[in-house]
Amino acid sequence: MNVPNTISIGRLVVLTPLFVVVLLVWRSPFWALVVLIVLGVTDWADGFIARRFDLTTDLGKKLDPIADRVSQFAVCVTLVVAGIVPLWMAAVLLVADLLLGVTVLVTRPGIVPVRVIGKLRTVLLMVGFPLLLLIEWLAPTNGALVLFGLAWVGVAVVLHAVANVDYTVQLLRDRRASGARVRAGRAARG
Repeated sequence: MNVPNTISIGRLVVLTPLFVVVLLVWRSPFWALVVLIVLGVTDWADGFIARRFDLTTDLGKKLDPIADRVSQFAVCVTLVVAGIVPLWMAAVLLVADLLLGVTVLVTRPGIVPVRVIGKLRTVLLMVGFPLLLLIEWLAPTNGALVLFGLAWVGVAVVLHAVANVDYTVQLLRDRRASGARVRAGRAARG
């Protein structure tokens, strides 16, 4: 256990539930926005600290994406329950993450390398969800702003699904290629 892993665990067990409470119980878009910004900063900080101080661990490489997915999904579901985001967005996030999660469990790839589309969707979601909260806090009745925020998050959610399908296809290809190499090796020896 090191500082970056502690930060990732903090995102999972403290900040994500705090976001839910602040938005659904306190009904405060402003404080939910603050917690969401802290979630984003800690997501960046754990990776930066791990790389900068050579504290990268296998646990951290697995824990960070789990913390990302859990927090993104919890934030999206909370926004759905609060009436800020349509249900389809949370459903797409969930189905895409389940697809990739099951594929990872079946293929057991170890560490899944991050691809550009995965980084792009993360940035769009990390900007889009706070943008929706900012609009909810400052101008909840401004239809044009609400539509802009929802369109931004909608694009991010679709990219999330595309990225997860891309990861899934690559993992399945890698597994098939690995199996073919094993079979070819056995045939060459036998």
